[in-house]
Amino acid sequence: MDNASSLVLPTAPTDYGPALSRPDVGMTINSILKIIFYTSVMLLGISGNSLILRVYGSKPQKTSTHVFILGLAWFDLMVCIHRVYNLGFFAVILLGRKLPSFFKAIEIASLINVYASVIVTGAIAVERYDCVCRPRRRLLNPRRAKLVVLGSWLAAAAVCVPFTINKISSSLTATKTSLTFQLVLFMAVLLVIAVCYGKVYQTIRKHLKINAFRSQGLRTNRSADANTTTRRGNNSIGTSINTLAAQISTDTERVSGRLQPSSSNTTLAVAVVAGPSTSTTPTDAAGDLQPVGRDDEHQPAILQPQAARDIPNDRTVTLQQKTTRMLFITSVVFLITWLPYWLYVAVALHKYNGADIDDNVLVVMYNCTLFVYINNVVNPLIYGLSNRRFRKDCFEVLRKLKPF
Repeated sequence: MDNASSLVLPTAPTDYGPALSRPDVGMTINSILKIIFYTSVMLLGISGNSLILRVYGSKPQKTSTHVFILGLAWFDLMVCIHRVYNLGFFAVILLGRKLPSFFKAIEIASLINVYASVIVTGAIAVERYDCVCRPRRRLLNPRRAKLVVLGSWLAAAAVCVPFTINKISSSLTATKTSLTFQLVLFMAVLLVIAVCYGKVYQTIRKHLKINAFRSQGLRTNRSADANTTTRRGNNSIGTSINTLAAQISTDTERVSGRLQPSSSNTTLAVAVVAGPSTSTTPTDAAGDLQPVGRDDEHQPAILQPQAARDIPNDRTVTLQQKTTRMLFITSVVFLITWLPYWLYVAVALHKYNGADIDDNVLVVMYNCTLFVYINNVVNPLIYGLSNRRFRKDCFEVLRKLKPF
């Protein structure tokens, strides 16, 4: 393979090297270190992503968020399994033999899953925007989320077409087309992540401010209602006293003729006084009197339903904030781990277009592309650190795996 065709590196797993031959010095050490690295990727990635699939796959009612997390974990799992290609490649170098032809099929399948993982990461940003910014006009439900995951795999397969053609029949045009497709894909995903999470951040911040104002207003209303209740209680006492005075005056006029009714009415007057005097303290229906008229509209107890409605809103915003933060961290890790490779692709494409770039620069940049696979391994760790429920479910799954 000539230098031009050897530059075709849609992903780091090809390990054919950049636009020059690999140096012979340190080849054995390099191969051993790469075998150790890819073995670690396989062990950690397969176990971690399998755990994600087990935890989220066992949920009885899956949301669109769960579907995307499962889709991302599945593609990451496939990428880690396909690292057998890299192990075989470096084993062949150590043994001095030729790589079997069927390994090319493994390489292409691995590349499709790598790109599908990239696209699903962008789709997760869209799902976060749809969930947080459009809660009452959702576009994505679990069924549509599954279609998006499937569409991501098909789109990834389409992006890999130039690479596949170049593997069958190497040409400069196919190489440049493959690199261009990759660069466009990365820029599109980067733009989607930036716009969607920017909108999500603004919306969550707005919700937090609104809920803070609601809580402050609720406390103010409770204080005002308490003062109103006190004033109404005082007015009730004054009214009761006036009623008692009028009743005593009436009884005085009757006392000359009929003393017995006057005694009865005096008792009634006392009852009238007793009623309003206890109305300022709401009690149950076991025999105590309740507030009369519209006074009950200003009792603090009646405000509890409104407060209860505010509490779920705060809880919902907090839950959305935690979930969004967890998935945002995965997107940031994705961008950081993929950045060296995308820079390598951009520089390689620039070299193909005639730029004078030293080959040693490409060697250094190419060796940094190994960070790509950290993205396929680290997501279970991010979920575990950010989600207490996920940690609990993982411990439960691991506990059930014990033989005794």
